[in-house]
Amino acid sequence: QYGELYDNIDVTREGSVDWDKFASHMLLEFYEKDDRVKSTQVPQWKDLKNLLSPHKDIVQRVSYLKNTNRYVGISKEGCVSMWNQDLKLQKSLKISTGAYRARDLWVMDFVLLQNVNKIALAFTSKEIAIYDLSSKLEFLCQYTVQDLPFTPLSLDYWYNPDNPNEANLVWGDVGGVVNILFFNSANIALFERPTAPAGDKQGRPFISFYTLFKNASYTSYLAHKDIKDKVEWVRQVMFSHYLECFISCATMSNNAVVIGWMEKHSAVNENIKLSQCEFNISQGVNAFDYNEQLNLIATAGVNNHVCLWNPYVVSKPNGVLRGHMAGVVKVQFIKNRGQLISFSKDKVLRIWDVQLQVCIQRLAGMFPKGPEVNTTLYFDDSRDRHGLERNRLFITFNYQITMMEMKVEIKNRVISHDKPVISALYNTVFNQVVSLCQGGTLIMWMIDTGQKVKQFNKVHGNSEVTCLAQDPSETRIYTGSTDGSVKVWDFNGHCYHVLECAGGQPADLGQILILKRSVIVLGWTRYLTVFRNTSFKDYHVQPADWKGGQAHTEDVLNAAFVGPHTLASGSYDGDIVIWNTNSEQATRHLSQRSKREVIKSRTTTGPCKSRGLSRVSESSTDEQVLRILPLIVYGRNFVCKLLFLESRKSNSASRGANLVSCGGNGWVRFWNANHGTLIAEFVAHEHAGSIKMATDKYNQYLATGDVDGNIKVWDILEYCIHESEQIVKTCPPLISQFQPHIDMINTIEICERNERVLIISASCDSSVAVWDVFGNKIGIFGQVGQD
Repeated sequence: QYGELYDNIDVTREGSVDWDKFASHMLLEFYEKDDRVKSTQVPQWKDLKNLLSPHKDIVQRVSYLKNTNRYVGISKEGCVSMWNQDLKLQKSLKISTGAYRARDLWVMDFVLLQNVNKIALAFTSKEIAIYDLSSKLEFLCQYTVQDLPFTPLSLDYWYNPDNPNEANLVWGDVGGVVNILFFNSANIALFERPTAPAGDKQGRPFISFYTLFKNASYTSYLAHKDIKDKVEWVRQVMFSHYLECFISCATMSNNAVVIGWMEKHSAVNENIKLSQCEFNISQGVNAFDYNEQLNLIATAGVNNHVCLWNPYVVSKPNGVLRGHMAGVVKVQFIKNRGQLISFSKDKVLRIWDVQLQVCIQRLAGMFPKGPEVNTTLYFDDSRDRHGLERNRLFITFNYQITMMEMKVEIKNRVISHDKPVISALYNTVFNQVVSLCQGGTLIMWMIDTGQKVKQFNKVHGNSEVTCLAQDPSETRIYTGSTDGSVKVWDFNGHCYHVLECAGGQPADLGQILILKRSVIVLGWTRYLTVFRNTSFKDYHVQPADWKGGQAHTEDVLNAAFVGPHTLASGSYDGDIVIWNTNSEQATRHLSQRSKREVIKSRTTTGPCKSRGLSRVSESSTDEQVLRILPLIVYGRNFVCKLLFLESRKSNSASRGANLVSCGGNGWVRFWNANHGTLIAEFVAHEHAGSIKMATDKYNQYLATGDVDGNIKVWDILEYCIHESEQIVKTCPPLISQFQPHIDMINTIEICERNERVLIISASCDSSVAVWDVFGNKIGIFGQVGQD
């Protein structure tokens, strides 16, 4: 490596390298890398949508059917669902092979046969059934391959676009075997139609697996077996026409990925000979994907790593993409962008730049919470009728199907960081704005000029940073990371303490709240993690026990404090708990009225009147409605942000609102925390999955921001200062609305400077913007002229 570096610097072959040449070379290299990073387009996503799912069991796969422009999903119990391009459910039906009762069968996988408009399904009955998709009325089974030696688990299909008659069907089974069927007249008939057995009213041809041995169009090989002759299930198979090989993977260290290379043959009917090469990966591989343009195989490792392999080099990977804290379950290339999507068991989605081998985006917290689920991933980058790329990402969670659509990119936009900005706050002591991105870059900006003052990189090493806070004296900065730690910094970049929140284990920290005698960290558990000031004697600080124990039934997402000793915490299910910080005991619970209405509606037989069901079509069955209700309830009511209106502390006798919460579906609610009553609620942002908010120190303005980058400013000075007999439904006066960002707003802060009230917002579009409360743009940190 040193010799290669020397040759790169000594391009004139002078035989010596001085310090100036070395420094110039390193600076140029850093500048080039910086330019490449800045030219990398970070995907901007629209809000996560939940598709109405008729499925009752795990969805095994989602695919796009080109002939009819429909999305197809099939679940384990044999339910087939089809959506049009507008993602409206067209039809759903139940299938079986006819030889077994539906309840005795599981569908393990399916694959579309695009050139013949058919679909192949793998069943636990050791069968592969092929259905015709041409009929609009019913789902006709045309062929059934029976008597397979092992249960098929994964399927793949390929056809020659220049000769649609040439095709092959590949499947992997529980015996570690990769099976291949070659077709040379696919458009005419996949199989010769044998005589239907007596009693089969539908006349479906049943093809015995053993007759395939007499046919030269079948071959197989044992791919996944360890040195002790123990076989492992084939998790995924794929045929690559570009490499002329078959790729498979299994969750075993030896032979984790196996490539079966096809030897040259003159005709399809010849016996196909295969040679194998094996890739050994610790703990095995859950899934993989192959990119023909880059000639790379990406593997989703059980050991939390994503590896990039050259198919011809088995000794070591081209690159190892580290960052996931749990096993990676799915990977898929975004071929037209040179990027890779990976999804892990802890419901964290990452986007990687393949060339730079760095994570450019991390998405978490937006996906359905709950116990461990089975997940599949499908990214649709095909073009619609207008020639535009769809760029839709489908992710399934058991029977639930979610979709995120990529926004249209805006070129040459101003960015403040290289990666999404997770937070920005204003420091009145130094008159600076402190911003922090996912990659761990902490930057301090002068608020008057926009000039960058200081920058600290990788404040948590290679771990992603998730939250930022400063202490009441505004001389210490707290940063939280996915590695489960909180670091305490001064403004010169010196780290004083490391708070171990999860016992050294990874944890997705959501908020850091600094009180007078303690620090509270939350976001990944159902209880509060507290660090007392008396423990801040050592560099590594361990948490103490919160005396009140667990009061929430779901993960605590946010908290707010108001003196002298009142703490409010909000959770994923929408519950708000009021605590006394002296005794650390819960004093009251605030429950959202709309949530109670939805839950009550589940027990009634009449039509549901809740707004939470507005997305459910009238044709939905009662069972379908009940199945998606938990997602609707949580999706609407989770608490994103809590704010105490400190200027109203002295007005407790009026029983007006002194606590504000916001969360799912753009709702804002005003509460009286002293008496536990809901005073007002309104929708601040229509069709918004979640919102963030902030208020000024006088509680005159309330700023709310949504997932599309929009901000609204409301006048709340006289709003709900007195108790009313009924819950107020009207919105406070709207002062202004504007769009400072093109992607989700992560934090909002309101400050006063030079007799102007300013709004500082940080967004996933990698920028930190400053506007005033009347909608006048001040600037974006990092714009031209602000070095």
